[in-house]
Amino acid sequence: MEQLIDYVKAFEVYLRGLNKSAYTTKQYSLDAKQFAEIVNDAQSINEALLHYTNMIVERYPSTNSINRKYAAIRQFLSFLQTRGIISSYNTNALQPHDKDEKKLQVLKEKQREKVITYWPHKYEIALSEEDAWLALRNATIVFCIAELGIKPAELVRMEWKHVREDEQQLIVLSSKKYRILHLSKTLVELLKRYREETNAFMLAAHSSPYIWLGVGNQQGQPVTVKTIERVFSAMSEQLGFKITATTLRYAVIKKELNNSTDIDALYEQFGYARKGVLTERQQRFSTEREIKQ
Repeated sequence: MEQLIDYVKAFEVYLRGLNKSAYTTKQYSLDAKQFAEIVNDAQSINEALLHYTNMIVERYPSTNSINRKYAAIRQFLSFLQTRGIISSYNTNALQPHDKDEKKLQVLKEKQREKVITYWPHKYEIALSEEDAWLALRNATIVFCIAELGIKPAELVRMEWKHVREDEQQLIVLSSKKYRILHLSKTLVELLKRYREETNAFMLAAHSSPYIWLGVGNQQGQPVTVKTIERVFSAMSEQLGFKITATTLRYAVIKKELNNSTDIDALYEQFGYARKGVLTERQQRFSTEREIKQ
């Protein structure tokens, strides 16, 4: 049968034309390439689908990962069909798997307090200027997530022009849009203090628009999501229980859901693409399990 690998690049261009996010375009294109390579050794599309689905189910234990890959191949095959490259295929082979609704992990209130105070304590006992600055940066990062419930990917995009001190507001950028969140006076003051100490500690900060900087070779450039993960990993090791940016974000979301019935406002506040995603989280919070210390 016809080789499909030659159409993967055109599929990538097609996805960009649909205004898919850069992440989705990249992942769908990789999945399409993986499937096209399997087709090379198959006698038909349906035979290739059988090999592909068996491989994916065996290799990926996460239902979400399986369903995402199936969605990518469905879109790739639909793209090929509309261009007359293939005629039909067994659509039942790519039906989504029922999701395994795992209970969400939620921090106890005492654990949340330990998380909030961890880096400020490190700041107080720091023995060097660099250790003190890193502790202050990390404390401010953690406090931002604990107050606003923003995602790490949104956090690392923050620039100083996004902070409106007088209005106590923050512009949060997502992949396709933005939203404006209210800042407490405490967080505004913490950001101001962090900026002052960053400018004093790091010359590159004076010309950098980014808020969250590192001390590596690329000074003046923003930290990555991996850096945020390491900040929380360090706390997990020292505090003796698992803590991630997501579990801290969920604590904020759960609290807001308990205090408000306005789902329309909340799903936009927390940057969800659809209201249904937040209502799904709400249902899973009702069967949550607290993280054991």
